[in-house]
Amino acid sequence: MNKKELVKRVADKLDGLPQKTATRAVDAVFESIAEGLQEDGVVTIGKWGTYTAEDITDS
Repeated sequence: MNKKELVKRVADKLDGLPQKTATRAVDAVFESIAEGLQEDGVVTIGKWGTYTAEDITDS
């Protein structure tokens, strides 16, 4: 599933939420996860998993 498909599913599940609004919602979720990773290095979402930040540098 790509972002476009995810946005469509979100819009459909929320009784036809406008695509633009669904896109903003999806973006907000991912931005919030990224912020949490930057601040704490870990984000845990119940039943979804724990995500950790990993420093990737060129060797």
